[in-house]
Amino acid sequence: MKQWLIIICCAVFVAASLLTDGLVRALIDLAAFACLLWIVLGVKSEPLKP
Repeated sequence: MKQWLIIICCAVFVAASLLTDGLVRALIDLAAFACLLWIVLGVKSEPLKP
């Protein structure tokens, strides 16, 4: 689940970045970086059940 969330997040932010320029692009890139950090560091993986 976590891998798909990262892939979808990257795809959305790349598409948004390609469709904008200037300050908006910089803000989108900053939001993408913050979102990916939140996903990688903040979201806990579900424990595996034996």
